[in-house]
Amino acid sequence: MNRMRLVAGYLCVALGFAIIVMLGYGVIDPIGLDLQAGAVSTGALLLGLLPSVLLAAAVFAIGLVLLKGARKP
Repeated sequence: MNRMRLVAGYLCVALGFAIIVMLGYGVIDPIGLDLQAGAVSTGALLLGLLPSVLLAAAVFAIGLVLLKGARKP
């Protein structure tokens, strides 16, 4: 069980990092953001990126929790 938790943790960390890199390079489009709609303000662009970045950050954080493991009193 411990070994599977570590493998899942490393996979989640790698996946979270990969999502952020792919968003940065434009390989994947942000969730719910229509970039073809024309010029948008910076605030609207950042709000459009928020769901995708939060998803990647959540996956990364879950991976860190899995890697840390349970505390033993």
